[in-house]
Amino acid sequence: MIENEDDWLVTFSKRRLGIYKKKSELCTLCGNNIFFIIFSFARKPFAYGHPSIESIANHFLNGNISVIDNTPALIEAHRTARIYKLIQLYNEV
Repeated sequence: MIENEDDWLVTFSKRRLGIYKKKSELCTLCGNNIFFIIFSFARKPFAYGHPSIESIANHFLNGNISVIDNTPALIEAHRTARIYKLIQLYNEV
């Protein structure tokens, strides 16, 4: 863990931009839709979405969540609960 606050802010900023670049490459190479949100230590949200944050959020808010057929019910229930919790956090932001 980086102790110096200035060093932490610089590292956070650089790594965040690197993550955005990797997410963009993944979208371009694989044609996936991606939504990514990260909170700074000050609880400031930073988000990336492809094709847009709104389209990805609306996809989940409208209940268009695909389910993998061979996923056990308990795991699927946990996954669904986690998705709805993330949606609530997104709405608060």
